[in-house]
Amino acid sequence: MMHHILSRTGTGILFFLALFFLAAPAPVIFGADTSPSVSSACLSTGWPQDTSDLQPDPALVFGRLDNGLRYVLMANSEPKDRAALYLNVQSGSIHETDSQRGVAHFLEHMLFNGTTHYPPGTLVEYLQAQGMGFGGDTNAHTGFDETVYNLLLPASDAKAMAEGFKVLADYARGALLLEQEVERERGIILAEKRSRDSAASRVSKQQLQFDFAGTLVTARDPIGEEEVLKTANSALLRAYYDRWYRPENMIAVVVGDIDLRKTEQQVRAAFAGLRGVGEVGSCPEWGMVREEGTDVLILPEPELGYTGLALTTVFNTAPGPDTLVWEMAQLRQYVAVTLLANRLEQLEQRANSPVAQPRAHAGIFLRRFGFATLAARTEVGRWQEGLSLLQTTLAQALQDGFTEAELARGKREVMALLEKAVQTAPTRDSRELAEEIIRKLNDHEVILSPAQEMALYGPALEKMTLNEVNEAWRQLWSRQRRLVEVVGVVAPELAAPQGAQQVREVYRAHANQPPVPWVEEEQASFPYLAPPATSGRVIEHNRHADIGVETVVLAGGVRLNIKPTDFQAQQVLLSVQFGQGKQAEPAEGLAMMAEAVIRESGIGRLNREQLAKALAGTNINLEFKVGPESFSFVGGGLSKELERLLQVLAHRLHDPAYRPEAFRRSRENLRRMYDQLAGTVEGVQQTQGERFLAGSSPEYGLASWEQIERVELAQVRDWLTPVFAQAPLEINVVGDIDPQEVVRLVSRYFGAEQRQPGAAAPAKPIVFPAGQERLLPVASSIDRALLTVAWKTDDFWDIDRTRRLNLLAAVLDDRLRVKIREELGATYSPRVVSMPSRGHAGFGLLQSSLIVAPDQAASLATVIREVAASLGVQGVSEDELRRALEPTLTSIKDIKRNNRYWMESVLTLSSRHPQQLTWPLSISEGFAAIKAEELTGLARRYLDPKQAATVIVSPKNGR
Repeated sequence: MMHHILSRTGTGILFFLALFFLAAPAPVIFGADTSPSVSSACLSTGWPQDTSDLQPDPALVFGRLDNGLRYVLMANSEPKDRAALYLNVQSGSIHETDSQRGVAHFLEHMLFNGTTHYPPGTLVEYLQAQGMGFGGDTNAHTGFDETVYNLLLPASDAKAMAEGFKVLADYARGALLLEQEVERERGIILAEKRSRDSAASRVSKQQLQFDFAGTLVTARDPIGEEEVLKTANSALLRAYYDRWYRPENMIAVVVGDIDLRKTEQQVRAAFAGLRGVGEVGSCPEWGMVREEGTDVLILPEPELGYTGLALTTVFNTAPGPDTLVWEMAQLRQYVAVTLLANRLEQLEQRANSPVAQPRAHAGIFLRRFGFATLAARTEVGRWQEGLSLLQTTLAQALQDGFTEAELARGKREVMALLEKAVQTAPTRDSRELAEEIIRKLNDHEVILSPAQEMALYGPALEKMTLNEVNEAWRQLWSRQRRLVEVVGVVAPELAAPQGAQQVREVYRAHANQPPVPWVEEEQASFPYLAPPATSGRVIEHNRHADIGVETVVLAGGVRLNIKPTDFQAQQVLLSVQFGQGKQAEPAEGLAMMAEAVIRESGIGRLNREQLAKALAGTNINLEFKVGPESFSFVGGGLSKELERLLQVLAHRLHDPAYRPEAFRRSRENLRRMYDQLAGTVEGVQQTQGERFLAGSSPEYGLASWEQIERVELAQVRDWLTPVFAQAPLEINVVGDIDPQEVVRLVSRYFGAEQRQPGAAAPAKPIVFPAGQERLLPVASSIDRALLTVAWKTDDFWDIDRTRRLNLLAAVLDDRLRVKIREELGATYSPRVVSMPSRGHAGFGLLQSSLIVAPDQAASLATVIREVAASLGVQGVSEDELRRALEPTLTSIKDIKRNNRYWMESVLTLSSRHPQQLTWPLSISEGFAAIKAEELTGLARRYLDPKQAATVIVSPKNGR
């Protein structure tokens, strides 16, 4: 399949853009036998390139051990001095028997609960002590056809690599699977099942079962069956483990700042002695989808919060080699789907459009089942209009095809993605590379580099004809299978027994009408605002040599901060801060509506879709945000696109649009979002719980829907217009840029500003509900509650205190993991965060939250308060400090080489808070100097159980 313009993610069927390299020197092989070994047909023992006319990325090292285990190695410099180690087991839930449904995922959990070299309860603590955070640097996932374990080592020296390989080898064949540990983990598995249960997940699962009816995937949800999860024992897990966890079914992938030859030697030393046990599992019977006939799915799920429509076709396809011919077919198909998606975006922009958030997807699921789908959201009473619009759009493209103008735009968009991949290749992230390698291997795709992809797809894209694209679209929909779906908030007439028949009749009636021809909109020019006649005058230029930042002040109220970096090749970030943001919000709810209206309106002469068309062929993005302290435009692109990015910014500020149609669409989208939130415990916590804990401060949580609904378009315009025109600008640019060129461009486009600061609105004091409890009902049938316990701390601006509170949160998080997850098995993933306020002096929150069974929420709140209080009574131990501190110090090394850290934590709003410019100088040493007794003192000061506030969001029929 095309690398990786089309792909799959999990159970979903989405476009996946991550472009990678043509015929080039053969990959480096260091003394490894790469000839296919004899094994079961179920096991993919060769490499995709073995049966392809494509050559893989020459930077990759491929090898195979005598026991059948394969490996792929790649040297990569980001993150610096770190290595990503992955064990890819090519087996998942699809390989389970009926009596094992859920065992693949259960087994994934068990490999953290006792292996040959790491007795039960020691692995997570060991990894933390080495500088790896559980969940971030060490994790795993289970899918239909894969189970993948990963470690992001804190160092890439020989010792760290050897320890990492020992962990992976234990995953591979060292599982203890002790009965008592199975019993302990059972509660965590069931808690995870509860935490993942939602209206959206239920709808997705039923849609998958409907779309792929007749196949095994409909009976192999990776989370499994509760009956199996409640009765699974060591023997059942061992049977799956021995059958599928065998060297010939595994691939070790290592990407990082490594020496390839030495790493290969370590791989061979770590894995060569592994042997499979017993017989290889028999091949699953995949089944087949129907390829003709029209079926209708009516799925009432009011808690989803919106009405979803989908028009889909599915078909069977046989796994085959990844060849040049196949890639060219996939490229044409991807371009065709892109053009259809662009049409849907235009339709959404039209006045009184019946659809929102439309999308088009196509691809191959699990290498065996093809699909193409058009989907959108609509109002409950407009399902017929929405469905007819999807039908018409599909029929127009099938009958008349696309236009040359549409194809030209599509080519520019795809070429921009290819070029971005080439430009940014030198500083790709090792984790992302490793995961991409695994995705491609498991889809049996040849792994190409970005340069190879450009050489392969670039010329083909230029030569691609409209006839080829039209034919690719028609081929996608050539089968007679049609699946029509109406899900979520379903009209009353559709919930009746005859509902499916009514949908079928509407579909058939519209299908018999010839579609009207597609009319392409005229494109307005961009940019249309001329830059000022003269560049701005620099009145101040300061260099902060210790952090590599330059500050330039222009006459007229513009301050420019520049941080040149080489962390992310050929990329630039832009952040523009101005005004007071939520602190000056005249009415609650106005901030959310303002963000949506600006996003949906485009600019003065171009609506959102017209602006997107004008920017086709670039990688530019620029979003408007209303923050606690300021308004902002935030975005980025390739370094060479900076001038165009500044042009977009100039149009956003100098010619903003407040379109009535955009306001209508924004209100409808927000209402659908709030309807969704109202049916989930997380949503109610956002709209009610967080506001309760923060004394109704808009800095925390969301406004209520009633407040949003009262906002009018005139309020948005009256609030933003003067700020856009008059508020002083702080412009921050971070990335692979020339500072002199940045100054020249900013001076050119913003040198004529005449901006004056206005009076800052005083922050309203926050009253924390110390000692109070709030029980919030949620209108949901799902048996899950969200428990939150919070304590008032302090504001952001004492950076030493803020750093210690972050570490205290990490220690409490780990204690809750041990107590509530590991000992009680009552939750899947407890989370503790410190949230000091930037805008309210003396206020902050340290907050714990976890998904639990409703009948356990009150008792677990007591447990949380007791565990938190114990930090002050018993004290934080040196071991706890080390296990919280080492992953933090490791992450600091990474973030200091990340553009977002410099933009968001250092430069943004530094004109108001100049102390931020000093923080990078002390961050590593500041954290390293933290003492256990200091955390104990903070716990005593802040984590008084009597001062904690508790929120329990639970279904109406339970607590």
